[in-house]
Amino acid sequence: MSENKSKKQIVNELRIEYAVEQKKGMPFIMASFVIWTIMLITFLTNFDIAIKNIIAMCCSALLMPVGMLFGKIIKVDIFSKECPLSSLSIVAALNQLLYLPIVLWAMYAVPDKMIMAYAIVVGAHFLTYYWIYFSPTYFYASIIIPIVSLVLGINFSQVIVCLAFVVFDILICILLCLEIKQAEKYLETIINEEKNDN
Repeated sequence: MSENKSKKQIVNELRIEYAVEQKKGMPFIMASFVIWTIMLITFLTNFDIAIKNIIAMCCSALLMPVGMLFGKIIKVDIFSKECPLSSLSIVAALNQLLYLPIVLWAMYAVPDKMIMAYAIVVGAHFLTYYWIYFSPTYFYASIIIPIVSLVLGINFSQVIVCLAFVVFDILICILLCLEIKQAEKYLETIINEEKNDN
């Protein structure tokens, strides 16, 4: 990177590089799609609500292994330490664990609203990825998902909340694919400019 660049330019370039390298977190959105689909199927069964909620909470533990699998499929090293932003990304992912007690409370106090609480927490935690990945998709998702989940959770069954999240994951994947193409072009432009400067 050129020495005459400002700190803001350097940070922004790091963000672009990291966004391209990590494909804007696509492996985890793909994993989320799988998990919410399993939850949807679970809530379509005749199991007791307590059993359904326990299965849903157990499904959340699949995010990392399934995310790693998708990472290998689309060639993303999710544990890459080349970029300083990787540690920030991990902190952002772990941040939602702080709100897990709210979901656990809902699981026992208002079991038929547990999935709504979980969807709100997961949706809201996307906000930090808006900054990390230069992604408007994550920004809008962090606002829209919690609001829609709240409205659907109050007025409809948990099945509808799960179905909505599955649809959200599909939309996020599509939009991220478009963002990744733009980021790759922008990164290529930056690299070419640096070559010309040298």
